[in-house]
Amino acid sequence: MIVGLDASVLIASVKKVGEKYHEGALRLSRRMVQAGHRGVCSALLLLELPGALASSTSMPVDRIYDVEVSVIEKFRADVMPYEPYVDRAVEFMIEFRELKTRWEIGSADFHYLATTYQEGAEFFVSTDEKHLLRVECREAISKYITVLNPDEAANSLR
Repeated sequence: MIVGLDASVLIASVKKVGEKYHEGALRLSRRMVQAGHRGVCSALLLLELPGALASSTSMPVDRIYDVEVSVIEKFRADVMPYEPYVDRAVEFMIEFRELKTRWEIGSADFHYLATTYQEGAEFFVSTDEKHLLRVECREAISKYITVLNPDEAANSLR
C-alpha cells in the first residue's frame, strides 16, 4: 500500500514525547514498516523538514541532516521529484480556491496532495488541523484522496 505523507507527520515523529500526534506518527511509521507499506512525499519535504528542525530545536546543523535522512527511512518514504506534480497541484488550487482562501491553505499543501493523488496512495496523512484536517476540507478533498491524521492512519493499518 502507498501512503501519502505530509512533512508535518515526519516532523511530529521527532517532536517531544507528549506533543500532539507524536505517538501517532511513531505508531504509523512502525505499522508501515511492519506491513511493508511505502510512503510518498513531495520534494518540498527536503525544505520543510530541515526548516522545521532548525527553527524548533537547538540541534546542530549536521545532526539536522542526519535526522532528516533517518526520518525519511523510518517512514519508508520515497521523496518524489517536484516537477511532475505541479500541473495537478495548480488544478487542485484552482478547484479548491475557496477553501484555499478561507483557511489559508498553502500552495505546498496542494503539491503534497497532488503527489499523493498521482502516486495512487490509499490516503494522505497530515497533522494540519488549521485547514487540511477540518471537516469541510476533508470532505471536499475526499473527492480525490482521504485525509487522515496520524492516529487515524495508524489505526487503519491494523
